[in-house]
Amino acid sequence: MPADVPLGCSAEDEMKIYIRGRNIEVTRVVRTRVERRLGFALGRFGERIDRVLLRFSDTNGYRGDVDKRCQIDVGLRPRSVRVEHTDADLFVALDCAADRASRSVARALEREREWEESPRSTADYRRVTS
Repeated sequence: MPADVPLGCSAEDEMKIYIRGRNIEVTRVVRTRVERRLGFALGRFGERIDRVLLRFSDTNGYRGDVDKRCQIDVGLRPRSVRVEHTDADLFVALDCAADRASRSVARALEREREWEESPRSTADYRRVTS
């Protein structure tokens, strides 16, 4: 399956997951793990998420070391959230980044909800801009 093909793109599923790898082979096992992990971490926000772009990279190539990076960009409507985690194990990097993404999306949506619910009267606006 090509790296640019979104996972989980049925008609009723709004969240599209794109996976890209640099110096890392994105196997079927990795794709399955990503789909399951991100579905669990971000599924509750599904209707608010346009797309998820996940990038795996190995900065040292095949030499090893603590350098497997997982970067997740979550496209919300109307903003986006980016998180990343680096670890020696690709799946640990994925799990930690997915946890961070879940918390960051929850925070971003909570801030947006609070902003929409805050009282903004015309009188207060005039006082501030005068």
